[in-house]
Amino acid sequence: MSMDRKIALRRQRKQSGLGIIEVLVALVVVSFGVLGMASLQLTGMKHSSGGFNRSKALLFAQSMATRIRVNNAVVAAGGAEYKNFDSTANVNCGAPPVPYCQARKNVGTTPACTPSELAVFDLYSVSCGDLGSEGADTGVIGSLPNGSLTVDCADPCSPGSTYEVTVNWTEGRSRTKTDELVTKRVQVKLRP
Repeated sequence: MSMDRKIALRRQRKQSGLGIIEVLVALVVVSFGVLGMASLQLTGMKHSSGGFNRSKALLFAQSMATRIRVNNAVVAAGGAEYKNFDSTANVNCGAPPVPYCQARKNVGTTPACTPSELAVFDLYSVSCGDLGSEGADTGVIGSLPNGSLTVDCADPCSPGSTYEVTVNWTEGRSRTKTDELVTKRVQVKLRP
């Protein structure tokens, strides 16, 4: 064997182990890149979920504010139906108000509701959602994590009072650990 051939064989033997190390280093670098991308994806999903909850809460608060403005007969009478309303204490989503002031499939005609009955229905509808075939679960209570609706008017509740509509919900890294939950709020103030 010639001398050049021996040197070439030695170089090949020395370089054969170097390829495995290069592959391992590349694998580690790629792994860190993939973990970083996964972390960015999770962070993006968390912020996206928070924004979606805020949008839903704002829609619910605006819906309730509009319903208060439309029902001006209750507001003109002092708005007692809206005073100190809290959906966590005042609403049972399994028991809809009677009369149910909205047309429903296969139920017959929509009853004529008084302004006071309409106010009770509006509070139920925004808190629980519309009553479907499987019950009401698309309102504040069913759509937001630990969601609640509160409505109040300034003391004394009178025709010129300012009303506050507040939607609360919780967000955090864990739904089970209360120390990681943060209560979020959207509030609309109006004078109908």
